[in-house]
Parts: sequence; C-alpha cells; structure tokens
Amino acid sequence: MASGTLGIMACPILEDELVYSLRKDKQEKKVYLLDNRHNKMIVPKLEENGIPYTMIDEKEFLEGNAEIADDGYRIVIWMMDLGLHEEPENLKARIRELMLDFQEHVDAIALYYGLCGNGLKGIEEWASANLDVPMTICKDKDGRMCDDCICVPMGGTDNYLRLLRKYPGIMYFTPGMACSFDEFMESMELFRGVDKGDKEMFRMVLEMADYKYVMKIQTGLGDQKNFQKCIDEFAEEYELGVMELEDGWVSNEVADRIYDEAKSLLNGHMERAA
Repeated sequence: MASGTLGIMACPILEDELVYSLRKDKQEKKVYLLDNRHNKMIVPKLEENGIPYTMIDEKEFLEGNAEIADDGYRIVIWMMDLGLHEEPENLKARIRELMLDFQEHVDAIALYYGLCGNGLKGIEEWASANLDVPMTICKDKDGRMCDDCICVPMGGTDNYLRLLRKYPGIMYFTPGMACSFDEFMESMELFRGVDKGDKEMFRMVLEMADYKYVMKIQTGLGDQKNFQKCIDEFAEEYELGVMELEDGWVSNEVADRIYDEAKSLLNGHMERAA
C-alpha cells in the first residue's frame, strides 16, 4: 500500500494509459488535477471511468498554498502542453524546469513521456543528480526508455521496431492521437516549421513523405466512442487510406510498469524520510 504524494506529469497523448492505471489501482487514493488549459481531454475520461478527483489551482499548488490531504495516498496530476514536442530542446529544458518546481510539493514523480525525438534522453540521470525525490518514466522490460507514444502501447522497443519494419511509411494513430489529431500533428517533427492550421501544407508534407495510409491501433483505451470517427475524418481530410493493426500487438505492459514503479519509488522515499 502506497502513502505520500505521487506527482504525475503527463503528455496528453499518454493520458489514456494514465487513466487506465488509475482505474485499475484499487487502493484508496485522493486524486488532484492541477487546473490548466491542457485538461480538456482528461477531465471527461476521469469522469467516465468513475475516478473521483479534485481540481486545484495550478499556481496555488506550486506556491504551496493549495489544500490537499496530508495523509494516505495522494496523486497530483499535472497535464503538460502537447506543443512542447515541437522542439526537443525546448521539451528537455521545460520538463527539467517543471520537475524542479514540482519536487518541492510531491514525494515522487512519474513522467508519462518517452524519448520524444531524444528530447528527454538522459532525463533519469539528470533527475538522479538534480532532484531530491525519485522519478520514473515510460520504459520497457529491459529498462529502455520508450521512443515515443506509439512505443508505449507496443509494450516497448523490440515490438515497436517489429511494427516499423512490417508497416513502414504509415501514420499510426492510437485513440489519444486520433481524437486530438490537429494538435498532435502540429507537435510532430515531420511538420516542424509548418504554420499551425495550415492543412494544405500538412497535406503536401504527407505527400512528399509518401504517406498513403493511416493505421488504427486499437488500444481499447480512451475515447472509444469517437475513435473510428476521428480516424475516418483524418483520412478523408488528408486523402489517406485506412488500415487497422491486427490483434496481438498491443500491450499495457509499459503502463503497468511505470505506475507500479512510481508507487514503489514513493514507498521507498517515504520509508527513508520517516
């Protein structure tokens, strides 16, 4: 049983995995969500999955003035800006800066991210040297950081590489990506330098990169009501065919690992602090 405050910093594309873990964890817990403009997708998911939460002011929390429970198991969720992905160096600097702020108010940190264009390469080593609380990030069974948000539902690097070799040159969409495809595309390295909302240029870039299909990757998580609709709208908008990944590829192994490891790190930190 965990105790203390677990701080979760999450990319919106991986919020489905976060909600899955919160729902699966039957331990009594108090969940807090920092109020910011990046919460619009996670709020209905928490509510639909029956996960009680309390919204608290982001600024007040970071200033140490927010009222949260002082006993039991607490989780504070801080949703990040998807736009941070646009420049890996910006992502690297900003995540480090925010973790330094966050650590003052939590007892462990779980970072729901992958390498993201190598923007977060070396983040664990940096955290070990610069943070006073333990942290973890999305990794596979061999301890390798996941490359990106497709690597996570693939269960890690090996299976992801198998996917890339079998289905190269395809736009992959999980529910989290499909249901926020405009914001997701603007954050992709492929479209770096393209003006936001310039769909004609997006289409031209996809044609130049020889993308012909979008692949539906059914994780069973997230917005299942609108998943297919969003895939179809995207495919029509950018004149792509639609494929669906066959059964047997997807796994929640990485999601289980980061959440379980975060709770374990939290317990270890609290025991050392006692």
